[in-house]
Amino acid sequence: MRFFTHNILVLADDFTGANDAGVSLAEVGATVEVVFDHPQGVEAQALIVNSDSRALAPDDAASRIASLLHHALRAFHADWTIKKIDSTLRGNIGTEIDAMMRATGSTLAILAPAYPSAGRITREGRCFVNGVALELTEFATDPKTPVTSSDLITLVGLQSKIPCTQLKSTELAGWLARNMSQTTPRQLLVVDAETDLDLDNIIHSVNETATRPLLIGSGGLCDALVRHLRQPSQQKVLAVVGSMSEIAQKQILRAEGHPRVTRLVIPLSDAIEGNSERWTQRAIAALRNNRHCIIQTQVEAASREKIAVLCAELNMTRADIGERICTFLGALAREVMNEEHPDGLYLSGGDIAIAVARALGATGFRIQGRLAGYVPWGQFTGCQLSCRVMTKAGGFGDETTLLDVLHFIEEKLSD
Repeated sequence: MRFFTHNILVLADDFTGANDAGVSLAEVGATVEVVFDHPQGVEAQALIVNSDSRALAPDDAASRIASLLHHALRAFHADWTIKKIDSTLRGNIGTEIDAMMRATGSTLAILAPAYPSAGRITREGRCFVNGVALELTEFATDPKTPVTSSDLITLVGLQSKIPCTQLKSTELAGWLARNMSQTTPRQLLVVDAETDLDLDNIIHSVNETATRPLLIGSGGLCDALVRHLRQPSQQKVLAVVGSMSEIAQKQILRAEGHPRVTRLVIPLSDAIEGNSERWTQRAIAALRNNRHCIIQTQVEAASREKIAVLCAELNMTRADIGERICTFLGALAREVMNEEHPDGLYLSGGDIAIAVARALGATGFRIQGRLAGYVPWGQFTGCQLSCRVMTKAGGFGDETTLLDVLHFIEEKLSD
């Protein structure tokens, strides 16, 4: 199991929020301890302190945070410190930011409460839940901690006088480079995030600073920190996608956003004429560099129209062209796997899947389970290939299916 060597201190304002902050750390092998009171004898890599202060009066919340952090900072050395807040901004946001900055001695804090995978984003300093401004959602009438505005600076200002600056995630690194060396009073940066990549940019920008500012966010920001800190996976997948379905192409585009993916798009002319050498070498190089490699042929409308021209030129039917492309991709996969041994082989599209199976000399397939809802996995029989093989009908799944498969191979096969 992978883990990282950094120590992380999180202060959460309720128990379930504390668990939300810690679970992604535990999933990558960190030892995580949630405490309900003053921590003592901490041996964990991640200490999550539950202040249970969301519904307290502001002064009581500030006092509790000061007391908890006084003991936590003595018992635990933290490389990263996070104030975990509710993604819908319930609770004593301004008061707890003030109290935590004082307790940690921080002069700069970054507020990024977005949790895109849960439908919570921030745009131009405002919080939206599934596209609806926060003050128009059910959270505005929460019986214990109602939220009166979607504007983050307005909400902070209800309980704090700290100066605030609103930025996009792409502007943060530049702001930090210009201002971190200056001695300034306490300041809060409110940073927009609409995607996980935005949150990743925030963590990366903070990591480049000599003195890390206090991070304030929801489970989304905690997940981004885990993505940044975990040791790189050594697992890699060779994916051969023959399906031209719209969803298969969306799955490739989403997976291409993964930082370790190399995508090879082979011109139809090369596939039909059997020009495989450079594509074989590029795929081998990607796998040797510890990258996932996705292989496909061109699928643009112009390329599809070219098939009719090729049929006429070569005196072949569309079925003949399709068979030649499948044979090419099967042979290409075999040549790549003769040189490199990926941890997973992903085959999308029935014709491609059987073509690769035959090229590898397989006589059958032993099914062992299912991934991402639509992807049977197992092993080929009758051949020497020992890696996990995953197959998917071209039109099945959603946009994240291939990305989910990559994450599964990275996380589970590293145990």
